[in-house]
Amino acid sequence: MPERPDAENVFTQTLDWIRGKLESAGIEYMVTGGSALGFWGHIRTTMDIDIIISIRKEQINPFLESLLEEAYVDPDTAREAISRHGMFNVIYQKTCFKVDLIPLKKDRYEQEKFSNRLEINLGSNTLSVISPEDLIISKLLWSKSAGGSERQLRDCASIYRLNAGELNESYLKQWFAELGLEEEFNKII
Repeated sequence: MPERPDAENVFTQTLDWIRGKLESAGIEYMVTGGSALGFWGHIRTTMDIDIIISIRKEQINPFLESLLEEAYVDPDTAREAISRHGMFNVIYQKTCFKVDLIPLKKDRYEQEKFSNRLEINLGSNTLSVISPEDLIISKLLWSKSAGGSERQLRDCASIYRLNAGELNESYLKQWFAELGLEEEFNKII
């Protein structure tokens, strides 16, 4: 269905809403996945917004309560997901667009990736977004775990090509070796 010229984009409207909720709750976050691809590669349609969150125990209930009037979220499912570092989703009622919230895992790469996030200007606000290097690494990990995803590989090739000369190649090589991604990386170059 075509969008009215004066209609606000449901993706950016939802992204701005969840950014505001996370920041109001003092929760550090990072946009990742297909949602972050447009910052570093080609733009492609995505059906949700993927966000990694670093949420402390005392932030959980106030954050979930802040969502209830404007979004669908099952607080019990969300608490359970957070406790096991699993994903839960929120659907913003105004746009009917879904946000997947992924609690930050404790492994070394996930912590490193989160500490490397970048601040991007988005209108009058800033947005925490995964670095292009870490988006490549993450997408190669997803591709490998899925048995080889052409879409993930195309995304990586786009990021790599559009950011050539700007990427931290030594960082990429270090994590490709540590995570066993050399073969996957060779497919994109």
